[in-house]
Amino acid sequence: MSTRREFLTRAAAATLLAKAATAPGSAAETKATAALKTYAVPHTDLVVTRLAYGNAMIGIDSNSPDFIAQTVPVIRAAYEQGITFFDTADVYGQGKSELALGQVLKDIPDSRRRLVIQSKCSIREGGVIDSSREHITSAVEGSLKRLGTDHLDILLLHWPDSLIEPEEVGRAFDELHSAGKVRYFGVSNYNPYQIELLRRHVRQPLVANQIQLGLAHWYTDPGASKAAVTHGAEGVIALDYCRLQDIQVQAYSPLKGANIGKPPNLLNPPADASPEVRKTVDALQEIARAHDTSPAAIMLAWLLHHPAGIVPIIGATKVEHVVDNCAADRVQLNRTEWYSLLRAAAPLEQHT
Repeated sequence: MSTRREFLTRAAAATLLAKAATAPGSAAETKATAALKTYAVPHTDLVVTRLAYGNAMIGIDSNSPDFIAQTVPVIRAAYEQGITFFDTADVYGQGKSELALGQVLKDIPDSRRRLVIQSKCSIREGGVIDSSREHITSAVEGSLKRLGTDHLDILLLHWPDSLIEPEEVGRAFDELHSAGKVRYFGVSNYNPYQIELLRRHVRQPLVANQIQLGLAHWYTDPGASKAAVTHGAEGVIALDYCRLQDIQVQAYSPLKGANIGKPPNLLNPPADASPEVRKTVDALQEIARAHDTSPAAIMLAWLLHHPAGIVPIIGATKVEHVVDNCAADRVQLNRTEWYSLLRAAAPLEQHT
């Protein structure tokens, strides 16, 4: 990272932290200070920033008494950077992530009206997946209480349920929609067949599918490896299907290996990194230098360059990382750069 860019990032982060400490309602009350480019969510009247903030808060101990105090300034920083789309789930931080987001909504007057809030449900403790009517409706009630709001803009089913009864999901969606508690619905980690089954029994359009997608999780050749067939190819098929059906694609873990500590770590590779990882890291660093930004911003800009209108869900846990990630909105890659990164990263799945 260049000295100038590092200085600017630190300065922006320091400013945001100072504002986060300002008492709500004072003359210096927090307001969004940046304007990011936006997308219209298909089949809705919602307009969202191209980057969303996901408050799974990976890396922070939800059992810590300081969890919310540590989390709130980071969420506020995302708001300060101009992000208007916030993603959460009832299981994140055992509900505390929703409490933290709710605190931000409470602290910043009129922010709820300006923001799009999306939550997810269906994952229960012990690895049980539950898409029953009872669980969906009760989970939404819990989320609304923790967030301190009367409605969710979007509700996603968090994970495919092998025991799903789509008629039950349809009933739950009808009840929540008619009561004004959820405006729009979608899914997460669903493949095209699972979406089609659900669509047969749900009257509302499924407006989004949140899937794992990024430079280290993107493949165009299903025959490249067994891993690509079971992981990467499925993601690309889901992407193409959603594009065909006008379903917004949201990419979680877009910096895979960077912020969740799993290989391939493209932002901080180990000394014994494989040649495939090293080649991708070198390509990232070269393009980052050309655009005077960070490799993380390039990884996000790589997704933003795709014509499907992919929304990366950033999960930064530090204010300076939020600032750095949001720089991706100002980066415009060219076709040569995009494909050079794809060529470099293509073999990575074989080494994950």
